[in-house]
Amino acid sequence: MDPYDQFAQWVSLLREDEAFDAEVDRLGAEAIAELRRIHAEDGLLFGDDLRRRLLALRFAHAERALRLVLSDFPAAVAWDIAPTVSMGEPAREGVVVHGWEVFGIGFQDTLVEIAVNIQADYIDEFFHVWPLCPGHRLGLKPDMRNGVGVWMCGSGPHEVARIGKTEGSRRR
Repeated sequence: MDPYDQFAQWVSLLREDEAFDAEVDRLGAEAIAELRRIHAEDGLLFGDDLRRRLLALRFAHAERALRLVLSDFPAAVAWDIAPTVSMGEPAREGVVVHGWEVFGIGFQDTLVEIAVNIQADYIDEFFHVWPLCPGHRLGLKPDMRNGVGVWMCGSGPHEVARIGKTEGSRRR
């Protein structure tokens, strides 16, 4: 059987697998590439084997994404509870960042997902939006553009910077 046909068949079967919590029809190119890599390395994974593999992938992506997102916030932020990446409790078996479960499979999807949640938590805790558009002084919103996580200005909208690379970023 053609390896591409086997991969396509496996992805189609994931619709019925309870361990696969993403919507197959909404997977982006990066998530498909990650699944293709998993398939090439491990073959047809289902159930708990697939869940463990996805959790390890999400955890690695979430750690890297959280560092990038936090680098766009002021260095002196004194969170009541500092954002961290952890494995959920038994009732919540996924990867959790600052109380939010992570569902992305591709790194850029995870980056945008974490940026949305950290920004919401920042607004709730500090009562103002961050980061800001340097030209308009309006809050930026995380979004995906051409497969890359970016901060978009709401006034244009126009792309201001990649997530982790804003003007005040500590990772420039």
